[in-house]
Amino acid sequence: MNDFAASWLAQCPLNPDITYLNSGTLGPPLKVVAETVDGMRKRWIENGPGAAVGIPGADGYLEMMRWTDRARRSVAAWMKTSPQSVAITGNATDAINMALTSIVWHSGDHIVTTSDEHAALTFPLRLLEKRYNVTVDVVDFPLEGSEDQLIDSLRTTVKETTRMVAMSSVSHQSGVALDLSYVLENIPFYSGWVLIDGSHAAGTHTALLTPRVDFYVFPCHKWLFGPIGTGVLWVGPRALEETDGILWGAPMIRENGERYLDREGAWRYEFGTRDWAVAAGIVAAIEFRQRWTEEEIIEHYRNLSLSYRAGHSKAGCAATLTGTGPVLRIQTPGAANIARDLWTKHRVIVKPEERAMRISLPPWLTPRQAEDIGYCIGRELMAVGDKG
Repeated sequence: MNDFAASWLAQCPLNPDITYLNSGTLGPPLKVVAETVDGMRKRWIENGPGAAVGIPGADGYLEMMRWTDRARRSVAAWMKTSPQSVAITGNATDAINMALTSIVWHSGDHIVTTSDEHAALTFPLRLLEKRYNVTVDVVDFPLEGSEDQLIDSLRTTVKETTRMVAMSSVSHQSGVALDLSYVLENIPFYSGWVLIDGSHAAGTHTALLTPRVDFYVFPCHKWLFGPIGTGVLWVGPRALEETDGILWGAPMIRENGERYLDREGAWRYEFGTRDWAVAAGIVAAIEFRQRWTEEEIIEHYRNLSLSYRAGHSKAGCAATLTGTGPVLRIQTPGAANIARDLWTKHRVIVKPEERAMRISLPPWLTPRQAEDIGYCIGRELMAVGDKG
């Protein structure tokens, strides 16, 4: 096993009899993340939450708030952005709803989204339709390497009343990754808001933080392998200037103990008392992955994807396979039955959909293992085809 995969496997103490291929739904938290979160909670409980009394060891409440700020700074450094633009949320769904509700909508406003979006985005858009009488149009999420197809669709769908384009940069269904920077550059006439769901891009592809993007959201429990119940909302300069978080709470605390003002940055989207121990877990997850460059991690995922495809082909499987990174989709009837057979025969966990299976290739696999898995699943698909 190569050193990269071995390092990740040591941090993901899964049952060795199980091949877990569903990190795209929920990545198991890294060992260092779980230990950090559990240790922080234990320490806080044993010492008491404390209060702002200025006594060392008795200011646990403020310490936990400072951990949120530390998490914000850690995320910002990883994304190569300013902490001012980062809000720590409960997950991507929280972040999407916070972004959408920070905008003042009017009857007749128009939003464009795509056919491959997760319910975390489509349901909030439906609520906007119902509550504000906005109109939502859906364009097809293109196949691999078809950014020009999306550009053509947007050029014919975006109109004067369009106030937002909201979509993913990596499809949670097909695994197809799009160069949305290129797409946005080629619809220069559009000046409305842009919201990008980076749930399957953050941690597997370079984050899309350009002047054309206003909101970028992702959970920490997928490809960061961070704590459950954590996410990030990145707020661009224009949105920082022109929007307000709809749910405000007490101002946050800086690492040095000073208070932020609500209007200073994206932390105005944060509110209420949260489980601040998980903020320390976010820091631990990012510190672990920074043992490698992002380019090295992305290259590893690319090699896993290519190796899986090689095994798929070696098995002689003709089922359509899409995806350009660790998220792959196999189009096949009877996906639920195949997923059940993979579990009962091989202890392989995948995500079945109505007429497809989604495969998430975790970083603790080697390319050789990915190829073997591709061959195994390909043979199961072939066997189902032979039966009928």
